Amino acid sequence: AKVSEVEDFMRKTSKWLQVQLDVVDDKIGKEVSGVRSELEEKLSERTRGFEKDIGSIKAQVQKVDNSLKMLYSQELLSREETLELVKSAMDQRAREGSDKAISLDDVRAAARKVVQSELETHAADGIGRVDFALESGGGKVVHHSDGYFQGLHWTRLGIHVLPGVFRRHPMADRLLRPSFGEPGQCLPLKGSNVTVDIRLRAHIFPEAVTLEHLSKKVAYDPRSAPRDFEICAWRTVKDDVLDARNVTSLGRFTYDLEKGSIQTFDLSDKPTSSVNMIRLHVLSNYGSPTHTCLYRLRVHG
Repeated sequence: AKVSEVEDFMRKTSKWLQVQLDVVDDKIGKEVSGVRSELEEKLSERTRGFEKDIGSIKAQVQKVDNSLKMLYSQELLSREETLELVKSAMDQRAREGSDKAISLDDVRAAARKVVQSELETHAADGIGRVDFALESGGGKVVHHSDGYFQGLHWTRLGIHVLPGVFRRHPMADRLLRPSFGEPGQCLPLKGSNVTVDIRLRAHIFPEAVTLEHLSKKVAYDPRSAPRDFEICAWRTVKDDVLDARNVTSLGRFTYDLEKGSIQTFDLSDKPTSSVNMIRLHVLSNYGSPTHTCLYRLRVHG
């Protein structure tokens, strides 16, 4: 009888325990399911956020890529120049001792420094190249063909001209000074075939010349602008004596009124030895029968 009671107790206890276990399993299952659902929702939300961020990054990358392609196509910025900007930004970070990752703002800052440097260089004289004919640096107009005076008389300027005697035009030095685009601030010479001889500040190996004239939009008479011209050079020791045997032609060029007012021409022929004299020989202008206006000539080398 005792054994039967114990067995009956054990059956009841087992059944009770089983019920309790079923309740606990069901409760745990619900809690796990709730946690799983919550985790899945959070993961889905985070995934959507990542997808949105990735989409934004892709759009920015595509925008940068399109910009670079445009720069490459216009030859404004080469791949090497782009990498140089990135390298400059990285070097700046290294100098600062920062281990922070490089950003697009760092590249922008490096680009701004490059642009600022270029602006400062160009602001000095417009094109950022040394001018060996600059009057303030020692350049000088030593001879030119007949000057042109409209509405003026030589004697009013205190200049008395004798036939066959050269008299330097009062505006001759304007050819070697910054003109700042002022109409009329030029050296006017008679006719369409004119010459100017310039002594440079030093003996150089010339590489290019820059010819400047007013924009045809503001010029009183664009026909007086030089068109076809030749550059010659020679070396002299004293008194600016011209020795025809030493004169070398450095090439013929055309100043195009349809282009910018400041045009640089690379010399096609370069002298084998240094020179200190340059001749600008204008072969034709844009139609003026009376005179040719020369605003500025620069010599680079």
